[in-house]
Amino acid sequence: MTSHIFCEPKPGAIAHTALSRCLAEDDALQNWIGFNSEDIFPAAANVVKSLEAHPEATSLTTTGFNFAFNTVGMEPMFVTFGKNPKAAKRMGAAMASLTGGEGYEVRYFVDNYDLSDVDKNSGTLVDIGGSHGFVCVDLAKKWKNMKFIVQDLPKTVESAPSPISEDDSVASRITLQAHDFFKEQPIKGADVYFFRWIIHNYSTPYATGILKNLVPSLKPGARIVINDHCLRQPGMENPWDEKLMRGMDMIMLTLLNAQERDENEFKALFAAADPRFKFQGYANTGLTRNIQGVTRVQGCRMSVIEALWDPEQDPAPWGHLSGDEKDESY
Repeated sequence: MTSHIFCEPKPGAIAHTALSRCLAEDDALQNWIGFNSEDIFPAAANVVKSLEAHPEATSLTTTGFNFAFNTVGMEPMFVTFGKNPKAAKRMGAAMASLTGGEGYEVRYFVDNYDLSDVDKNSGTLVDIGGSHGFVCVDLAKKWKNMKFIVQDLPKTVESAPSPISEDDSVASRITLQAHDFFKEQPIKGADVYFFRWIIHNYSTPYATGILKNLVPSLKPGARIVINDHCLRQPGMENPWDEKLMRGMDMIMLTLLNAQERDENEFKALFAAADPRFKFQGYANTGLTRNIQGVTRVQGCRMSVIEALWDPEQDPAPWGHLSGDEKDESY
């Protein structure tokens, strides 16, 4: 009643509202509330315990989630969910409802990221951890000459729709491939290696390893494109967007000892993986609200973080940013 989910139309009478009806009938909302109340909240209550025991907070098996569900040192959250199809389905639906919502639509990337040079040369984009390839389907509808390879774990690839698109001119240019991104990248010489909603799932040692696994397959000028949140300095975001992004940062810590990152942290991630990754600026993107190597479309909560592979890059460490610097254009 105090949250206005139900109402009291007359003294002593309790009635439904539009909100309570939504809770009763909206599957996506039910999944989101269930995921929060049954998975995230118990895990959050154990974060302090996990940090006291493992202050480095990098392992996938020493998280608040592991402490809550008695799997410390045994298995990551994803493995636990793999043993519980109902919980896994609920989590997947909950995250899909969030990441497919306002400010997260894939159209922001598809409509604004410039792949014209890749398309002109009939180049290749590899979508790493790309699930069933919905991003590549939309990209293939816009770019008519490019080829796309969607990589994910075998079970995910096996469950993808076939054909991937009813449009043969789209489906014929998209290949699904089973691949574990903790192993060396098998596609050599692609033009773009793309990660959407992947890097934020992993702490720095794991994320660095994912990028290192690309190196043997990279040709000069290859782009590594990350589509994730990029945190701005506190107070620089509008309050609602900041609440969502910082909240996601805490959820990543709670479940996976992972994090959302700011521009300096992304830059450091590439530098730690290999100094030949060169952070890429605004000149080679079609996006707005730019800081070096990071761009973001107005209205979108996700940023594009980009580096180029430059085998001739000076191996000396990149210039240091203190973390206190602000770029008011971003």
